[in-house]
Amino acid sequence: MMIRLSQALLGLSLISQGGATPASTPHQACNRIQYNFPSGTNKNDPRAEAVKKAYVREWNEYMKYAFPNDDLMPLSHNYTNDLFGWGASVVDGIDTAIVMGLTDIVEQQLQHIASVDFTKSSYLVNFFDVNIRYLGGLLSAYDLIKSGQFPNSYDKDLVEILLSQAKTLATAISPVFDTITGLPAAQKNFSTGQILPSTSTINGTKYNSTNTAQAGTLILEYYRLSDLTGDESFRQHAKKAEDYLIKPNPAPMFPGLVSTELDMETGKFITFDAGWQAGVDSFIEYLIKTYIYNPQDEYSAKLRDFWVTASESSIENIALSPYHKPELTFLSQLDANGSMMWTMDDYACFAGGNLLLGGKYLDRPDFTDLGLKVTDSCHWLYNSTITGLGPSTIAWYNSSNKAYDPAYNNNATYRAEATKYGYFIEDPSYRSYPEPLESIWYAYRITGDTRWQEYNWEIFQALDTHRSAAVPYTEISDVNAPGGGELVNLVSSFYFAEVLKYLYLSFTETGVLSLDEWVFNTESHPYLIQSKCASS
Repeated sequence: MMIRLSQALLGLSLISQGGATPASTPHQACNRIQYNFPSGTNKNDPRAEAVKKAYVREWNEYMKYAFPNDDLMPLSHNYTNDLFGWGASVVDGIDTAIVMGLTDIVEQQLQHIASVDFTKSSYLVNFFDVNIRYLGGLLSAYDLIKSGQFPNSYDKDLVEILLSQAKTLATAISPVFDTITGLPAAQKNFSTGQILPSTSTINGTKYNSTNTAQAGTLILEYYRLSDLTGDESFRQHAKKAEDYLIKPNPAPMFPGLVSTELDMETGKFITFDAGWQAGVDSFIEYLIKTYIYNPQDEYSAKLRDFWVTASESSIENIALSPYHKPELTFLSQLDANGSMMWTMDDYACFAGGNLLLGGKYLDRPDFTDLGLKVTDSCHWLYNSTITGLGPSTIAWYNSSNKAYDPAYNNNATYRAEATKYGYFIEDPSYRSYPEPLESIWYAYRITGDTRWQEYNWEIFQALDTHRSAAVPYTEISDVNAPGGGELVNLVSSFYFAEVLKYLYLSFTETGVLSLDEWVFNTESHPYLIQSKCASS
């Protein structure tokens, strides 16, 4: 196994221990986020070129076997259209190609995007994926090209089509908001116009439900779309949905840490499974990012305050260390009834970067310290497996040496793993998860400590070991099996959008997509920050 526990918790925080800023204190919007790197840092770093070559290799495979469909199936040389048949890998991946300067590829992608009819699909269309992948990708590509920071000679009409297509798609999906509460339904049938809510059965009662992440992961995209188009209806949709989340009823188990499911017809929460995990993750993420996007906006200040409460509550209640492993810090989640589970999924690893981002912006060293601890611990999940890649879900024994599931208490294999590594693996698959890479990148850009660069380079090399001439990249089923166990016949669109972008940004010049000028959506699509002092 690749075992090299990082310099955990030794000199982690490079931020002075200033006083905490109460949530009610107005924030001065000119706080700098990114470390003051010397000019030219990382210029001509060959590692950036290696990541760029990985993009080109996989793009060529996609074009050969999957274009213009959604995702590549690399083992069977086929494709999927699980993302509505509009070419998800193109739209999700175009901004990464723009940042990498892959102009020939971008020109192909622009041509495809212009040809798509975003008002039609023969598949059920999921609102969440439309928002983070398609709207996110279109708006980001538009911002990047129009920013002037990435020299190009792209057809101006095709560039403007990015924005018009974003508005067309947002308008086409907008009936999902035609509900009693204004909370968005999960899906729309583009053939019939019917909107389709999710359903949840809780304690024998069936609800038309919506997911917290689904309802709370649109405000950044919809703010940007309203700002670019002048159409305020998008912003109003997002704020109406967000209100139910930042005014939770009933109150959550811990302040600010809401659960994953709401009754779409009343706006009330119907579970208590709080945390930073899938289902609630990107709602928390967007609270502080929307404020950073426009700190002058009165509503975004309310989101900031809720994020501060959630972060403080996390420190007090769910930031936990495994039995006899104080050097590790994980963010536990609760079950549907509000009981502590001592388990964490890969999605929650984004929290490290989010806490670092918000902590630096708000001058909250307690948040940045937790962010560094969580990021270091998520890196350990990679560095302690056979493949060097991290599992989907882990669990641990609590301070009393007990597990959430009593069956785990007498599991000799899990006990041995936990004694050695501090955790045991519940789901060993690796499905191109970007969250640890993301947080490691934030740690590098915010602290300036190059060890974080080295961590992402190790992960890139681990990804590269599964490459062959026939299969440049694929996902794996078991991070603790030689060769990754059974290979998974899929390359998800976020491999282009997130994995390769965060890796590339770890090694390219630090002025590219500075955290003082850009804020990233949950799919790693950057938007220009609206604060006038962002680039001062």
